[in-house]
Amino acid sequence: MSESSDPRKRGLQVRIDPRRCIANAKCTVAAPGIYVLDEETGVAVLENEEAATIEQLFAGARACPTQAITIEQYGRRVFPQILTPMFGEEVGDEGK
Repeated sequence: MSESSDPRKRGLQVRIDPRRCIANAKCTVAAPGIYVLDEETGVAVLENEEAATIEQLFAGARACPTQAITIEQYGRRVFPQILTPMFGEEVGDEGK
C-alpha cells in the first residue's frame, strides 16, 4: 500500500491467502468496491486499495469466516490477532 492521506494506513499491508478463501463474499458485502471476487479464480482481491479507508479494510477482514485476510503494519500482524496458547492453565480444583 503506498502513501495515503490517512496516517493510520502508513506501513499497512493487506494480504489475502488464496488457499483459505472460500469465496463466500462476506468481505465484499462488508466493504463493497474495496474487496471483490476474481471472476476466474473466485478468490477475493483488493480492487480499490488506495481509496479504501482503514475501517473498510478491517471490516472486510473481520467479515471473513476463514481469516483468509490478514493485515500487517510495519511487518507486525495486527489482524487477526495471534492468541497465545493456554496450555497448562489450571481451571480450578476439578479433578483433584
